[in-house]
Amino acid sequence: MWSFVQSKERQRWLWHAIDHHTGEVLAYVLSDHKDTAFVQLKTLLEPFGITQFYTDGWSAYQRLLHPAFHTIDKANTQT
Repeated sequence: MWSFVQSKERQRWLWHAIDHHTGEVLAYVLSDHKDTAFVQLKTLLEPFGITQFYTDGWSAYQRLLHPAFHTIDKANTQT
């Protein structure tokens, strides 16, 4: 999710991971739209033993996730 304050040059993205079964937010990062934000989120998710990621097709996911553990499909993402 993203929003901006006063101008689109000040965008902020809410990176969050949601438990597919309960809807509970497991971790989140409020940051810019950079690879480092996703790396921070992945680090926060490590204690949960997350192995499978369902994402949109943003290129950082393809660079930072092993293809065997990454599904590009919005059917399993939040709507």
